[in-house]
Amino acid sequence: MPKWAAASVLDNGPESIRTPAATAGRIKQHVIRAYAAGDNYATVIGNSCAVYDMTQADLVMSTVSGNRRMTVAAKSGNNATAGSGATPNLHLALVDSVSSAVLLVTDETTDQVITSGNPVNIGSWTYDVNQPT
Repeated sequence: MPKWAAASVLDNGPESIRTPAATAGRIKQHVIRAYAAGDNYATVIGNSCAVYDMTQADLVMSTVSGNRRMTVAAKSGNNATAGSGATPNLHLALVDSVSSAVLLVTDETTDQVITSGNPVNIGSWTYDVNQPT
């Protein structure tokens, strides 16, 4: 259940994900069947069960209780390209397909079994940058 953010995201915030999403097909969200914190791009892509292209409209910035929040839109309709295995520990990964970089990874809490060729629906999720205390 590890979560992880790239140094570029930690240094520059969620806009470092949202800005390149203006280029069609550049930012992708993968449903991955296995993840260890810091896994490289090739490992993340190799563990992908389903993938969705993300646009700036899919990455909405807001302020919540003084903190900055990026809400990642729900996605549906794409078919799984691989199965998850019988007892998956699924994660969602935002990647930059141009620079081959893993940007942000979060836990996918349902851990439902995914069967290759079946539709995959992903709920929305958030990444918060908190005010210093």
